[in-house]
Amino acid sequence: MKVIHILHELKFSGAEIMYVDAAPLFQQKGCKLIVLATAPELGEYAPYFEQAGYKVLHQPYPPLKNYLKRLKYYWNFSRFLKSEKIDVVHIHSHKCMWGMALAARIAKRRSVYTFHNVFFSRNIIYIYRCLLRWSAKKIFKCKFQTISDSVYEHELKFYHNPTAKIYNWYGSNRFFPALDGEKEKVRQELNIPPKTLVLISIGGCSTIKRHSEIIKALSLIISKTPNCIYLHLGKGISECEEQKLSLELGLKEHIRFAGNQKNVRKYLIASDIYLMTSIYEGISITTIEAMACNIPAILYNVPGLRDFNKTKECSILIEEDFTRLAESIIYLYKNKEKQKELISNAKQLVDSTFNMEINASKIFELYHQ
Repeated sequence: MKVIHILHELKFSGAEIMYVDAAPLFQQKGCKLIVLATAPELGEYAPYFEQAGYKVLHQPYPPLKNYLKRLKYYWNFSRFLKSEKIDVVHIHSHKCMWGMALAARIAKRRSVYTFHNVFFSRNIIYIYRCLLRWSAKKIFKCKFQTISDSVYEHELKFYHNPTAKIYNWYGSNRFFPALDGEKEKVRQELNIPPKTLVLISIGGCSTIKRHSEIIKALSLIISKTPNCIYLHLGKGISECEEQKLSLELGLKEHIRFAGNQKNVRKYLIASDIYLMTSIYEGISITTIEAMACNIPAILYNVPGLRDFNKTKECSILIEEDFTRLAESIIYLYKNKEKQKELISNAKQLVDSTFNMEINASKIFELYHQ
């Protein structure tokens, strides 16, 4: 079976990381894997796809105003599907959902679209998106899949769009708890002094992730816990603003802007508390990875993050307020019993619900339906 994944720019992001991690499982099942990037830039994560055995293609997607070029793009893609004998088109890019499902239908190939996030819209845009979903599903026979309870429920209630719910997964071979003495060794490598409170966030810098909340909370924390460092992993459009804010608040010595890192686990196991302050998520892969490494989490109570506490208290969920965030960090750092409870509950959750072998196999089954 030949499967082509349609993504935007290949970045250090959830879908890219997941499908690189799961490549050996799909290959064992007989899949030949291709990935197509449709953004103007290929993206810095492309080499990871190549190392995992994907054939990497880059064909920028024409803007909507160039509708003739876009129609030609669909036609050429349908011809490509036939000539390369592609069996399944797995679409991850929201911009490409309708057009690539159309191209797959023209080529008489199966298509799957994954909703990776919650998409809000109003008025005419809402009607437009409803029509896109209806036509892709009913006319082009595209199968719809959602990655979490929040995304599934949002599609069902907001767009009246039933989907196949198959949870995301993480690579348990790359993310696991610190071994004996490993935390101390890694802290030495990272030049982190003993008895330091180490906070961490992982993710692209954007208004959605709003790392500024963590930076503002940090200014309150250091007044009570001066030995505190915030490991800021990720890059993006708001990174410069976040760096500027850290300077304005006098936090230069307390924040390490580490950018994108290949060995994320090293930074996780050096940390005491994982933080995520997004406006919303589909489901956070980096939160799953942190929980797999036994790092207790404090999360804002928003779609895609509150999912982690659906059955048990696996994280501290708080209102969206940096003052409350600072208070919760100090509370959790001082409360070792609470840390143990969250760590135990969270590890059970991620190992059962976000299991790569189980969930990737369900995706493979979806390809055959």
